[in-house]
Amino acid sequence: MNFPSTYQSILKKSGQVLLSLGAILCTTFITLKFGAISSAPTVAFIFLIIILLSAYFGNFLVALTASIVATLCFDYFYLPPFGTFNITAFPDWIALAAFLLTSIIISRLTASASESREKAANQDTALIGLKTFGKWLLSISVERLTLSDIAGECVHIFSLDYCSIHVYGEGKWHHFTGAAAGDIFKNVGNQIDFNHDHHADLSEIVDENMLGVRYAKINEGAAPQGLLAVKTDTLTTEAIEALAAMVALRLVEIIKSNKSFTAHSV
Repeated sequence: MNFPSTYQSILKKSGQVLLSLGAILCTTFITLKFGAISSAPTVAFIFLIIILLSAYFGNFLVALTASIVATLCFDYFYLPPFGTFNITAFPDWIALAAFLLTSIIISRLTASASESREKAANQDTALIGLKTFGKWLLSISVERLTLSDIAGECVHIFSLDYCSIHVYGEGKWHHFTGAAAGDIFKNVGNQIDFNHDHHADLSEIVDENMLGVRYAKINEGAAPQGLLAVKTDTLTTEAIEALAAMVALRLVEIIKSNKSFTAHSV
């Protein structure tokens, strides 16, 4: 079954949270079963390693959840009086607060480093994709090129969840998609038609974020007007705008080739 990327992301993060919590609970069980390794400093160190890995392979929210659960376990099982959350000794309060603060700082710093690494990787992938798409776009003759083909190639090269191209001409919007028309395509088309009927300009439509779809202007400031609609978790807004600018290079040629809008609408 193919889930939308949003649901896949939720499932992935949920799995990471469960894995982190499982590691903390397993550590707690093992250290309590073998008393020789159940000293508070040893357990705290193991917990911090688990939290660090949670932040690196997950995100700050995953690591923060692990930090809170680890702190509760640390308090309940390893700080006297054992088996309660009622700490009586002031030094133990200091130890617990230091552990929680350290785990949160580690989570934030590690998650930030991981996010920066992922962002850099996504940017490199986007640049390679834009180069590949540009070569493809210029290699196809105008007689063989359609807007549906362009949308389909965008989906293929950038592994998009969705892509469609919308052009205003002959007094109405024309909608093109590179895949079988589904509910999201119909909803995007209806939304664009609705906004235009109510005299919304392209800037207002671009600000829409319906169903996780982002919009970029095609052929801005010139005729024909156009919109590129994209659903993706990896491409930045700047990359989508660059993609729309590349589409604009061939848009006028396609329209001038006397192709009917409706002949290639999907």
